[in-house]
Amino acid sequence: MESRARSARLRRQLVQTLERRGRIRSSRVREAFLEVPRELFVEEFAQRDGLEAVYRDESILTKRNQHGVPLSSSSQPAIMAPMLEQLQLEEGMKVLEIGAGTGYNAALLSLLVGRRGRVVSVDVDPELAQGARRALRAAGYKARVVVGDGLEGLADAAPYDRIIVTASSESVPVAWFEQLKPAGLLEVPLRLSEGGAQAIPLLRKGDHGFRSTAVIAGGFMPLRAPGEEAAAALKRPMLIASDATGDGDIEIQELAGESLRTLSAPAKRRLLAISLVEPRRRPLGVRASSGALTLFFSLTLPARNLVTTAPRFGVGAITGDGASLAVLEPTFVRPNSTVSSFHAFGAEGAEHLLRRCVRDWERRGRPAESDLTITVSYEANGASHLRSRWPSRQT
Repeated sequence: MESRARSARLRRQLVQTLERRGRIRSSRVREAFLEVPRELFVEEFAQRDGLEAVYRDESILTKRNQHGVPLSSSSQPAIMAPMLEQLQLEEGMKVLEIGAGTGYNAALLSLLVGRRGRVVSVDVDPELAQGARRALRAAGYKARVVVGDGLEGLADAAPYDRIIVTASSESVPVAWFEQLKPAGLLEVPLRLSEGGAQAIPLLRKGDHGFRSTAVIAGGFMPLRAPGEEAAAALKRPMLIASDATGDGDIEIQELAGESLRTLSAPAKRRLLAISLVEPRRRPLGVRASSGALTLFFSLTLPARNLVTTAPRFGVGAITGDGASLAVLEPTFVRPNSTVSSFHAFGAEGAEHLLRRCVRDWERRGRPAESDLTITVSYEANGASHLRSRWPSRQT
């Protein structure tokens, strides 16, 4: 009884935080987050790390493959909430979820569509599907969980009012188009560039394809196809520095991106070395929307120069000799969070690349995430074409 009361208190605190940050805007999404106990869907984590850790506004890694590559997680509430808000769910709707994960999101969806609604969730991983099914049943939430290839949707329960995808994809399969009702909505994290840039558009179905009606910043693990071999695609080129002098192995710095493949071995060592030095804080020259500028950088910096950083998330530029690194570290605490500076390491070449992007962003009228237009069209054979476009250059 005491743990139940503590869980309810922690849920209230999380919801208040999400409301204060503008992530929860409606009473229906608020009530759903207040009702669903997240710990029921991440039991192992809750037992190991405690109830307070469950209700931090953080993602929770739930499965890795045998090589240690992350395969699944319970998404961060600060990204789940705006996705649910953006989906415009109503009582009685039928929703297809691609990627069951722990079942937590399906539980929230089931409350938002109500008793007359229906939620069907598909996951490629039998173990994850079984765990989600068990947790949903034990908690009393009505959602059907099916093992299958999410890229094929689930035709036997179609058509759907909404489809929500909780893993990133580089394409929009024709099955999702065919299984949506006319004017139905699809929400999917899309990988929009070779550098790994992602955005989460809300796509409305038209006669021959999709067109975005809204876009929010965010990113997810890649959608997996059947077979463990798909896990290899989850591992991007990385340079990592870690501290293994204590009981564990603590990651100090991670640089990732296809650009790293182009560096020579000396350039890689040089780049990792300068990234560990105390950076210079440099002004951007503007105060910009964190989400908008991060997405703009991700899509307009040349792939040969683009990197991302962790454990502090950043998007940045490198030079081909590995002697220069410049990183924008955005904050997403609130939808209108801003950024006015970046970190510079080594020589100044990468700084010039970032500043050039800022000038381009200003010339285009400082476009927001929602100004990015994403369209999807299909050929007669079902092949899809994904296009993303920022507003034209201002005169």
